[in-house]
Order: sequence, then C-alpha cells, then structure tokens
Amino acid sequence: MSRVAVLLAALAGVLVGRAEGLDRLPAVLHVHSDLSTGDFPLEQLCAMAEKQGIGALLLTENYLLRVEYGLPPFRALTRAVREERSVLDAGADAYLARVSRARASNPRVLIVPGVEVLPHYFWSGSPLTLDMTVHNTQKNLLIFGIQDAATLRSLPVTASPTAGGYGWASVLDALPGVLIVPGVHILARKRRSLRRVGRVVVVVTRRRWLAGGLLCGVGVLALARGWPFTLDPYPPYSDLGLTPHQELIDYVDRAGGVTVWSFPEARDEGEQWIGPVRVAWRTAPYPDDLLRTARYTAFGAVYEDTTRVEQPGGAWDRLLGQFASGDRSRPAWGVGESGFHGFSAGKDLGTVRTVFLVEDRSEGAVLRALKSGRMYAVQREREAELVLAEFSARAGAATAVTGETLRVGAATPIEVSMAVEATGHPSRDVRVTLVRNGAVVGAWTGPTPIRTVHRETFDGAAAFYRLEVRGLGRLLSNPIFVRRP
Repeated sequence: MSRVAVLLAALAGVLVGRAEGLDRLPAVLHVHSDLSTGDFPLEQLCAMAEKQGIGALLLTENYLLRVEYGLPPFRALTRAVREERSVLDAGADAYLARVSRARASNPRVLIVPGVEVLPHYFWSGSPLTLDMTVHNTQKNLLIFGIQDAATLRSLPVTASPTAGGYGWASVLDALPGVLIVPGVHILARKRRSLRRVGRVVVVVTRRRWLAGGLLCGVGVLALARGWPFTLDPYPPYSDLGLTPHQELIDYVDRAGGVTVWSFPEARDEGEQWIGPVRVAWRTAPYPDDLLRTARYTAFGAVYEDTTRVEQPGGAWDRLLGQFASGDRSRPAWGVGESGFHGFSAGKDLGTVRTVFLVEDRSEGAVLRALKSGRMYAVQREREAELVLAEFSARAGAATAVTGETLRVGAATPIEVSMAVEATGHPSRDVRVTLVRNGAVVGAWTGPTPIRTVHRETFDGAAAFYRLEVRGLGRLLSNPIFVRRP
C-alpha cells in the first residue's frame, strides 16, 4: 500500500471521527500467529499491519485443536488423538503474557487477544465398518474480551481438561487400572515346577513376567490415558445440535466477553485413508444457525467467499427484524472476517477489514464498539478501499448512526444520509443500496465520492436501515434502528 493511500485512509478516519466524536480504526479480525496455526510471529504481524495502515489486529488463536476417537466401553484407553498447537498447549496465562509483550514492542498497532473455539464435533460411522466421518470441526466461535486466564481455561468445550465432572464413564475409564493389582500379585508370586535334569528332579521357581507385565502395563496405560477421569462436557460420539454452542455463548456472555460466529457459509470437507479406514471430515454451511442461537455479538458477514446471509431479505434481515419487533433481546452485528494464517491461497493480511468507530485506541474501546455495532465491514480491491464517510438517520434534532436507535413518533419525516468515499484508486462508479426491513428502498450508482439522502415518513412500526456498497470491493454497514419513544 502506498504512503499516499495510507495518509488518505488516515485522513478519512479523522474526518469521520470528528463528525461523530469518534476515531476510525481499521482492524483485521480473525488472525492467527505462530502461537497456533499461523505462519508469522506477533511482532512480524504487527509490522505488516502498520505498513498497510491497519490499526488493530484481533487475534483468534486456536483454543484447543484436538480431535479424538475411542472404542467403547473403554474409550480413554483405546482413543486415538490428533492434536495441533493451540492456546491450551502452553497455557492461557502464557498466551496473554505473550500478547502483552508483543503490544509493548509495537504500541502503534493494537493487539486484541482472542481465541477460535470449536465447541463440539461428532463422529458418524465406525472403524469396524472401515468408514468414519467427523462433523462440524469448522463450526467455530471467535471469543474476545476474556482477560482472566482461569476463566479462559474453563471454556465449556469438547475435550476440555477442566470443564467436565465425574460419572459412570469416569468409572469405566479408571476400571482397567485395577489390572495393576492382579499383575503385581502375579509378578510377586513365584510359580514352582519340577524339571528332570538327567536322573535328578529339581524344583524350578519362575515369575510369570509376561502375564504380570502385560496386566500391569495395561493398567498403568489406562490410568495415564484416563487421568483425571473427568467426563467430557460434550462427548464427540453423538450429535448434540447447537446446545454446546449456545452454552459457550452464554458462558462468555456471563464473563463479559464477546462471541462471533465464524464463516457461517463456508464449506469444509475432505477425506484421507488411515490404513484400511476411510476418515472424512465435513462442515456444512450453517447460516440458519444464526437464527437458532441467541445472545452472541456478531457474525462473519464479509469474507473472501460467496455469502448470501447478508442479502436483502436473507437470514440477517430476518434476525434484525426479530430484534426490531422485540422478539429477540439483542441484534447480531456483521463484521469483516479475514481468517489470516499466512500468504497461502492468495491470502493477504488486509484484504478484509472491520473498521471500528472508537472513542480511544484501546482494547476496551474496540470491544465496546463491537458490542454496540459501531463498525462496518469492508473488502478491498487491490489498493482501493471504500470508506463509509456518513450513515445516519435524522428526525428533527434527533440523530442516530450505525448501531444506534432513533426514537421518533409516528408520521415523522426521516432523512437517511449516506456518503461513500474511496482511497487508493481513481474515482470509479459504485452502487449504493439502502435496505429497509429486508427490502431495497433505494439504489444509487455513481463515481466516488457519492453522497445521497433517502427521505420517508415513519409509519410507527419498528424498522431498521442498513447499507451495502459494491464496486472497488464491498462495504457493508451495520443497521440503524427506528422505534417509537
């Protein structure tokens, strides 16, 4: 990105900030470093971000990247595990401390620590039939705002080392350990037998090393593999639906954190052979789960894939309509989600961004903006980036901006003002679309900068407006709600 483009982006941020008393903070949400599955250390990511005019990185290191399968009834003893580097490997305390050191090394780029969490996966098929499938390993939630290491360690997820209790399955996992007792007994006792040596019969004593050693070995292995014998809060051997995901959302909400549904329309599938056994993995798109869960904060609405959930009249509009009518306690905000691990598959750090409107440059300010919907999502096209210079609704002296609610009486005239600019590219036509309650109520096409006003009379029924811009990439605003006092 050229220095001129960076300066223009910064200038646009200052102008927006002055207009609303807030600063514009371009951020990349969903980033992995070499602490989990990313290619670059935190310091290098910060240097890359600063060069591209990115003010904040919202890290999402893998929380617990572990998949296992065990044969009943002694699943702990027989389980096979595949695990990759994750936050719980080194410990939550070490992760938060590492982020603090990286922040100190480059204070010009704000690092917000978070985790990418797999609440639950489940298996179908069986190794006995030589065909198995693991489901929902990419049905993940992004968690931010939990600064207490003990709270972070105790997230209720499949294979959690701390979230489980005890039950009959604990007894079954520990039961093979009892084999140590007869094993030691066999090793301790010498078996006597008679053996003829020439014309002499002698008494021979032997220890049964094979039998005793085998029993002791199995017992020790069972204790080592089953320890601490806590139950998995969500065993991976049946489909539990959305219960694990909703309980994780509620746990984070009680802790004061933020949850974001990750890539709800991405598809992930493949297979490999492990000896004669075919092992497949499959995660189907899950946009309807946005409607089936509640109390989460946001979802990935713009990312480097085809999406439909944000289209007029789609799942997002149905969800926002439920909130506007009082059938849902909270709206769900849309964010730009990067999913950056490295430069493979043509990825770049700053292609997809979430631009926060913040009162100061701090983690707390970013989280407050995320919770309140003060942000918009943008997908860049080469060096060009769309800028939402204004999106507001006015009725007389009352004004509301993205994430806010305008309260006016029925039959009151409303003006929805929109202004879109662009940085890093010569002026080119863009299409600005205004959506009201899931229906398109206005569309304008022209070169940037483009400014327009939509006027109508409020009919008294709860409503929401949101904005989408295409051309020179994409821009997606969060909604403005309109209600009676």
